[in-house]
Amino acid sequence: MRTRSIFVACIALFSLSACQKGGCTEHAKLPCDVIDINPNYYDPICDCHGNTYQNEAVIQCHEGKTKYKKGKCK
Repeated sequence: MRTRSIFVACIALFSLSACQKGGCTEHAKLPCDVIDINPNYYDPICDCHGNTYQNEAVIQCHEGKTKYKKGKCK
């Protein structure tokens, strides 16, 4: 039982650190039905996997992601 608890704790810690490794954090969900998704507005956002998106509206409303960091991916 103790081994299983340690295993579960390690898995949880790994999955939590995978996204926070690059400063990626959870953001509040945008109200996509009321915001203007302007394709000309450029304010880069980096997701947890190293992909850069045009702005917060694109990453949240088109991709459905809420874990990211502001700025271009490196």
